[in-house]
Amino acid sequence: MIVHPAERIAYVIRMVSGLLTQEVEQALRPVRLTQVQLAALVQLGLSEGLSTAVLARRCGVTAQSMASALSGLERRSLIRRAAHPIDGRVVEIHITREGQTLAEEAQQLTAGVNAKALALVEPDDRARLHSLLLQIAQGLGLPVEHEGVRGASAAGPDSPSARTGSDH
Repeated sequence: MIVHPAERIAYVIRMVSGLLTQEVEQALRPVRLTQVQLAALVQLGLSEGLSTAVLARRCGVTAQSMASALSGLERRSLIRRAAHPIDGRVVEIHITREGQTLAEEAQQLTAGVNAKALALVEPDDRARLHSLLLQIAQGLGLPVEHEGVRGASAAGPDSPSARTGSDH
């Protein structure tokens, strides 16, 4: 028996994600950023000196997609690359002051997308929905770091010791 796709959580999440992605991309057009570029800037604003591989994992994209996104950010002087102070084979990526300012502006531009989606959920259910989605993400192995939710462990792939490995 064929089951209606809306009965599958993966289908519903994918459809919602696709629509939200389109709306975020549209909101970012005035500042000429993609959603992946914004995600990279935000991650770098929260944790300086990440490698391309770590950024890719944290943003849920391939290393190749992240490398492309970072090239665009570097051309605009929104990030800078530097050799790791101990392991020169590792390239760390840092956000510039201009990148920090643009990330803050872009987050304001995209806040309406989040608000629009949450407006469809009763106020008392919003925190629970967010918590459940974070629980699913973490359970599936995504490196989710959020207040009240344990993300990647200190010994996980995004730990400082892992960043000095071959993730560049």
